[in-house]
Amino acid sequence: MSGKDSDDKQRSTLLSRALRAVRAIRKVKPRALAAALGLSLRGYQNFEAGGGQLNIEHVKAFAQANDADPFGILAAVQIGKPEFAAWVAQNKAMIAFMITLEEFVDNTGEAMVRLETTTWVSAYREMFKGLSEKALAAQAQDAAWLAENAPRVGLGGALPPTSGPEGDETGGEGDDSGEDETGDDPDPPGERS
Repeated sequence: MSGKDSDDKQRSTLLSRALRAVRAIRKVKPRALAAALGLSLRGYQNFEAGGGQLNIEHVKAFAQANDADPFGILAAVQIGKPEFAAWVAQNKAMIAFMITLEEFVDNTGEAMVRLETTTWVSAYREMFKGLSEKALAAQAQDAAWLAENAPRVGLGGALPPTSGPEGDETGGEGDDSGEDETGDDPDPPGERS
């Protein structure tokens, strides 16, 4: 087996584990996910098993159908931590990261080339240390902010509510009423003014 084949197999395994980790907490049925992705049930099962080429549009549709974070799924595969996809499914940490990265790029432009790698690493470490300290107290107050800003990164409007009743084994449609879990703060938790 060549190195590329080995890398593809590892990526497929990680993608499968990340998708299953998200589906395990969201409880969306495979038939509903197949419909959301425009696939047959067998095609969806192949996708969830990590088969075929990585399809970003399928990952985005899967995430939207599960009220999850598509960039979190992709990052989980890249860093080799499939559980990360489930951990950020609710708070949409990587969507927020991408939106704020876009803001940084817009505000800083090409001046960022003057920053040394060590400056980036120090800034990331400081940021992640602060986030680690706040993790146990973090609240999910970002739903309204995400609904307003998700289209900026190609997610096309408000993110859907969590799926219907978890015990429904019929494969039918769940309750789509979805309770809004947003707070009144339009800024993401921990944002400094």
